[in-house]
Amino acid sequence: MAYKIVFFDMDGTLYQTENDIIQESSLQAIQALKDQGYLVCAATGRPLNQMNLILERVQFDYMVMINGGYVLDREQRLLFENPLDRQTTQDIVDWCEQQENGLMFHFGDTSYIYDKFYPFYYFCRDHHVLNYLFYDEQRSYHKRHNAYNAVLMTKEQRSLEEFLAKHPLLRSDLIEVAQDHFCFDVFNANNDKFVGINQVLQKEGISWEECICFGDSTNDIKMLEMAGMGVAMGSATDYVKSFANMVTASVYDHGTARALQKILNLQLKL
Repeated sequence: MAYKIVFFDMDGTLYQTENDIIQESSLQAIQALKDQGYLVCAATGRPLNQMNLILERVQFDYMVMINGGYVLDREQRLLFENPLDRQTTQDIVDWCEQQENGLMFHFGDTSYIYDKFYPFYYFCRDHHVLNYLFYDEQRSYHKRHNAYNAVLMTKEQRSLEEFLAKHPLLRSDLIEVAQDHFCFDVFNANNDKFVGINQVLQKEGISWEECICFGDSTNDIKMLEMAGMGVAMGSATDYVKSFANMVTASVYDHGTARALQKILNLQLKL
């Protein structure tokens, strides 16, 4: 198969989140892809304002962000969006205030903390994503701007499940378990990296069979399954790996570069 485009998940795949590292072998592989005419794209749960440190090192042809709900081209022009419904967003605000949950919204190029400022500040600091992070004590920014994703901190997972049962157009992904809370992404149920990637493929006239996708988490499953070559990282669960064509090494052991070297016969120094 002659592949034409490669999509990389960020955290745990291309990017070592805890120490802000993209391995030199990965950067070398990306440059080799570009030199050979491949399109190189991001497919991530992150919003644009949380991509700054990565974009200092990699220029993507497209960025599928916020789990497929916000897609930009190379010039950061909007290709596709699927924001939360305004009333649904308000329901999240009201419920989190009532439950005393932590709440942060991603608005594409900015993020606003509504509740539990310092837990979220520390969370963002530890993940190197403090850029364009603001605090809205009035809880009103969503009334004037599209929110694409909510991040919730809660001690009661069952309560969130009950809330989602009343809002079937939403779904959640567990992103962190801390000592005294769970942290979830909450977004439109029809948002998926698959959907965002499909927008890019249609624009470029490229089929899924001509696509390589790298990922390590449950929000990568459908793109790994649909791609002509789906590559799961070594740190992925066995369940995620079961949807991939190939399993490579971890992000700490040149996983992306090793896989690309094997698939495309790139000449890389590992």
